[in-house]
Amino acid sequence: MYQPLLIHGDWVGGRDVRPVIAPYSGEILGEVVYADAEQMDKVLSGVERGHKAAMALPIHKRYEILDRLVHWLERERESIARLIAQEAAKPIRYARVEVQRGLMTLSMGRDLVRTLEGEILPGDLSPLTEGRWVLVRRVPVGPVLAITPFNFPLNLVLHKVVPAVVAGCAFTLKPAPQAPLTAYRLAQALLEAGWPPSALSVVSADPPVAELLVRAPQYRVFSFTGSAAVGWHLQSLAVRKKVLLELGGSAAVIVDSPPSIEEAATAIAEAAYLYAGQVCISVQRIFVAQALYEPFVAAYREAVRSLKVGDPLSEATHLSSLIDERSFARIQSWLTEARMGGAQALIDSSVQAEKRLMGPILMTDVPSGCHLAREEAFAPFAEIRTYADFCEAIRLVNSSPYGLQAGVYTYSEARLKQAYAELEVGGVLHNAPPTLRLDSMPYGGVKGSGLGREGVKYAYVEYTEPKVLLW
Repeated sequence: MYQPLLIHGDWVGGRDVRPVIAPYSGEILGEVVYADAEQMDKVLSGVERGHKAAMALPIHKRYEILDRLVHWLERERESIARLIAQEAAKPIRYARVEVQRGLMTLSMGRDLVRTLEGEILPGDLSPLTEGRWVLVRRVPVGPVLAITPFNFPLNLVLHKVVPAVVAGCAFTLKPAPQAPLTAYRLAQALLEAGWPPSALSVVSADPPVAELLVRAPQYRVFSFTGSAAVGWHLQSLAVRKKVLLELGGSAAVIVDSPPSIEEAATAIAEAAYLYAGQVCISVQRIFVAQALYEPFVAAYREAVRSLKVGDPLSEATHLSSLIDERSFARIQSWLTEARMGGAQALIDSSVQAEKRLMGPILMTDVPSGCHLAREEAFAPFAEIRTYADFCEAIRLVNSSPYGLQAGVYTYSEARLKQAYAELEVGGVLHNAPPTLRLDSMPYGGVKGSGLGREGVKYAYVEYTEPKVLLW
């Protein structure tokens, strides 16, 4: 499949064509055109025109577009799931879950369109404005630039696209180079659903070329999901824009007094290793009360035995290939560093380097100065430590430079309230791993984990601003 660029509704070819290779099978799934600086100029020259077309869409048209997309995804759910499994090496069981979540994201956006509200405020708070009223409506901030990662090539794209449609914002999308094909399929469906062609561009590009868009004054909102290093760098370039960053982290879970040790261990193990840990809220740090350590580790080991490594298209698979050679080499280097520093493996894995396959890894005594203690692993790795009291557990969670979500297993309402008050994260999940995300809730982090919030309603607010009429 040859995939051209989409520039304001036109499919545009180019000289730089690169293959999209399935990480597990090595199969060439398609060829994608990469934009050059001249093509980016064409994107930028049409942004304002496209934004006017998006703003002009009446509410009922936006509803119809999102409704058509819902029906499209319902029809294509299995083919899209298989494409995600192939290009992102996401096990088919989780790819189907992503499609289901995508349907929810679209449905929430469709329903939100019909509930958009403004305000009428009294204007006679001062004698100077007696007899007047104030009308407040939310209007688009301006055109949106979105950059998305490989690990959720449908749903994280939809979390950029759907709020833009609801708000009436033109947008340009740069999908992840490892898994861009799903985004292009969605773009075609969006055009067929009736979105103004001039208000949509999807372009693959190398970082220096993509940065031309990040710097461009035409965009008023920049929304990025990806690594912290890249995200904070791009924020420095995005001058005079509203910037939204979802940058992941080293998600932690506290096991204080779970309803069931076995059920908690099973849920945490899957949350640590599903999709080879390539989820920004994969469990990476497990803090267990000292009295529960041995039974928890025994239950955790038992849970890991049921996790299968292999072909993402197999119904039995939980973990498949890491996305690319760079990611595989990085985690191997970090594991070596941790072992040399004294980390002990409680669960170790076999490695199939030719397919970049790794099984689950659980370590303890990970040195505080090594990469695995400080950075997001984004691999099938977790570390475990004990704590003496609940205050220590909170300090351990907060010791990370990141703060996206955390899980707390406890029967104590007082400790749950303490965790909610004191944990430096964007969300606390009770009796569940931090890997759970509901697409309706505000999602984002603090500290190194980013800026702003996603979730359709909350991103809609980020993409819009209040405008006042005094009459």
